[in-house]
Amino acid sequence: MTNLAIELLLLIIVLVNFGAILTAKIYSQSVKEIQRKRLFCNESISNPYCVF
Repeated sequence: MTNLAIELLLLIIVLVNFGAILTAKIYSQSVKEIQRKRLFCNESISNPYCVF
């Protein structure tokens, strides 16, 4: 393999890992937000902020 191919391969690996980390972070934040909304909205059904 040439140096260019090795550099491109390393760049792709780094970008894929970075994307996976960002995706996991966004997913965990959305799960926490949904859980918080469920806890808050269980008590009041008529609250306008509790629209899912």
